[in-house]
Amino acid sequence: MQIEIKKCMLRNEVALGATLGAQHMENLYQSIAKQTIPAGEIVILNFKGIEQVNGSYIKTTALWVFLCGQMAVNAPKAAIPARHFSDLRPYDLYVAVSNLSPEVRNEFNDFLQPRRIPMLLAKRFNDNKIEEAILLGHLDDALRMTLEALVKHEVSTAPRLFDLYPNENITVTAWNNRLNDLHALRLVRRVRSGRSWEYQPLTKKIIWE
Repeated sequence: MQIEIKKCMLRNEVALGATLGAQHMENLYQSIAKQTIPAGEIVILNFKGIEQVNGSYIKTTALWVFLCGQMAVNAPKAAIPARHFSDLRPYDLYVAVSNLSPEVRNEFNDFLQPRRIPMLLAKRFNDNKIEEAILLGHLDDALRMTLEALVKHEVSTAPRLFDLYPNENITVTAWNNRLNDLHALRLVRRVRSGRSWEYQPLTKKIIWE
């Protein structure tokens, strides 16, 4: 699904503050609270026409979706029950952003990097699929290499990557841990395949910058 921020803004091109971010996300908050969004959905926040954002706005929009997705992986049952529709709650969602002006892109990187959070900047996409993306924020070298391998092979498991990269001196357990980390960072999906998890990247192509 796609949320076009400009359509929430009337004539304004500046998206600042937590209050405004919460207003723009209200429909999404309520849909998640009512569980009307399919599990595994990618929420693409389209910033076309927006010239300025700040950390407070990012926190209540993109980061909020990211953290709900992480909660679904890390603490699906132990999480404190949400009391308000805008409270964080475990929900299997993924988030990406698109059409960032240079200033907005810099603001996202400045927000994400110290928090060691990666996020996809979708370059070619539709409401359900990302064809090409740039990685914003932070991703350590081991996970970057693993994501590259996964994008190259489109879908894989830890045992399969172990067989495909015999010279990397990476055990099946280490591959599995890396793939789990990428899933927790909301960069890949996973489904059961026999006794293993099968992983698929959110984007078909990544442009590394």
